Formats: sequence, C-alpha cells, structure tokens
Amino acid sequence: MAIDADPRLLDALYRGVHDPAEFERALTMLSARFACRSAALISLDATAPATNVVLSTGLWDDAVRERYVREFAAIDPAPAAFARLRVGTASTTDRMLSEQERQCAFLHDFYLPLGLAETLGGTLQSSQGRFELIGLHRGPDRQPFEDDELAQIERLMPHVARALQLRRAFRQLESKVAGLSAALDRLEAGILLLDPTGSAAFVNRTMRVIAKRGDGLSLDRRGRPVPASADARMRLDAVLESVRRGGAGGTLPLSRPSGARPYAVLVAPAPSSLVEAPWAPWTPRGSVHALVVVHDPATTRMADPEVLQRGLGLPRGAARLAAALAAEDDLKSYSEREGVTIHTARFHLRRALEGTGTRSQVELVRLAVRMLRDFGLSGEGTAGG
Repeated sequence: MAIDADPRLLDALYRGVHDPAEFERALTMLSARFACRSAALISLDATAPATNVVLSTGLWDDAVRERYVREFAAIDPAPAAFARLRVGTASTTDRMLSEQERQCAFLHDFYLPLGLAETLGGTLQSSQGRFELIGLHRGPDRQPFEDDELAQIERLMPHVARALQLRRAFRQLESKVAGLSAALDRLEAGILLLDPTGSAAFVNRTMRVIAKRGDGLSLDRRGRPVPASADARMRLDAVLESVRRGGAGGTLPLSRPSGARPYAVLVAPAPSSLVEAPWAPWTPRGSVHALVVVHDPATTRMADPEVLQRGLGLPRGAARLAAALAAEDDLKSYSEREGVTIHTARFHLRRALEGTGTRSQVELVRLAVRMLRDFGLSGEGTAGG
C-alpha cells in the first residue's frame, strides 16, 4: 500500500490536530515504513507560538533534541538546504549538500555518531514567519533513498501541511474559548449555553453551584436546565423553543422550595461571539444557539474591600462600607454586623464620598458596583469580607 494511502497513518495524522501524541504516532509509523531510525516534524509560527510543534521519534529523543538545539542547530546545513526547495517538494541531504557541507562539524560530531546517514524530507511551509519541515533519518543499514520514496513523501506532505494548518486553527480557537470560559466563570450570574437539542455546550461555575444546590433549578445529565415545578418547566421549555425557532426569548421567575427569593431567568439567542466558538472538542461553529442567564437575588456577598481601597484610594473603613453597600447592604445592617455605631458607619460614608468625589450614597454604590463588575469580582469573597 502506498504510504499516502495508508488509512491508519492518515487517521493518526489528522487526530494529531487535537492530540500531539497522535502526531508522534504518525511519525513513528512513517519512520517504520521507510525503515528509518528516526523522524522529525517541525512547525514554527512566529505569529502564534502556542501552535508550534516540535516532535521527533526514534533515535532523535528528548536528550538528543536538547543537545542538538544547544550545540548544533546553528551549524546544521540541512534546514537551509530544505528551505531552498520549492514548498511541497522533497529531496535528501545526500543530493542537496555540497562536498564542503558534508565535511561540517555537525555531520561528523553529531549526526553520524548517532548512527544516522541521510535525511529525506521537505519544507511544508516557509513564509510570513512560519516554517514547517518534515524529515526522516536513515541509518547506514539501509540503501540511500530512491526517487519513488521521494514521490511518496511528496504525496503525503499536503496531508501533513493540512493537519498542521487545522491544528493552528484549533489551538487558536481553544485559546479563544479558554478566555471566554474564564470570563464567564467569573460572573456572579449563572450562565448556560445550549445547543439546538437543548443540551449544554457550556456551564459556568456559578450555574454549577446553583444546580448543585437543587433549590428550584437543577441540570439533567445532558446539562439541560430543569426547574423544580412542572409549570415552570413548561414555561421554560416554551421560551427555549421560541429561541430555537428564531424568537427573541424572554424572562421568567423560578420559585424556590427553600422560600428564598425566586431566581430570575433570562433566555435569549446566543451572541455571535459565543456562537462562533467550539465549546467542546470538535463542536462545530453554530452549535450554540441559546444563552440562559440565572440571577440569584439572594446572592448579596460582599466583595473584597481591598479592591475598592486600592482602586478608589479609600481608607480601610470607608472601603469596607462601600463594598457592603455595593452588596445591597445598608448603614444599619452594616453597623450591626461590624459591631460599630451608626455614627461610625456614617463617618465612613462621608470619607467614602469625599474620597471618590461622589455626592450621594447612590452615586457611591454605582461607582463601586461598576468597578467590581469590570474586575469580575462582584461575587468574590464572603459576607463580612
């Protein structure tokens, strides 16, 4: 079977898009097919370093690679020789290197002592800060590479280049999703992203806490929201179906068996920035269609006052009061919890107003809430600091 038509090799190669171990397995299979002692795949992108791939198998293990980078990479004539080839074409070091290059210290002090004799390979990409190279290293135990072997590698190279291209795109999307996930996880509201079947593509940390509490709202095995009452389930299903059919969604309250204030639930079409991201491996774009936001009015935890103290330049006492007011506290409840008189609480309020240039308690609270929300800290910490 031709190397470029081997389904197992191609399967491993394309699985390497999201699993580097599969790239390594593909290299091992390729090296064995050509009776080589080692193989290497290099993909360097100056514009996206997180997508770089440097893999090698066989004799070219981690220790050898480290020594190569440290002592010999700068004098290896092979990369420059391969880079001169037209992208997508293959050759060998025996055919490309001049007689003078064959006498270099790299070959005699590093390459040949490893038990290697010749490299077959080619450049997959060399432009716009990106360089990709694949190479197979034979030992003296087999004959020099022949023309038909060069042809086989050339037929395989587009598959390798395509797999690396997909890997770059996949890693960039992973990075985007990681950033979005981190941002959503810091929100005080519960966030649920649903696919067209109603199953969860993403559940943020607050939503998991709400579901685990089981006080009026939980999630089933597929991550679908399940209100406690049958009537609420019907109303929520109706709003979700409306969004699935292109509607604008809506809001509804969900009562809680504990007697706490009802959850306020918003269901809306997912914003484009969330729709375009693959929230799970191999999730296609557009699979997220609905956004569910759950607000728990009983969550009035006070954020770390140090944020307000440093950010607004407030004294410690004034910052503690501002954080409490931002969490829907009032002067009386604050003074009772802190064990201070109402006069002391009012003193802290005056200091907070003076320090922020605000003219009323309402303006102070708005300023504090905006800062805490911008920092994603409005739900951090515990009551009382």
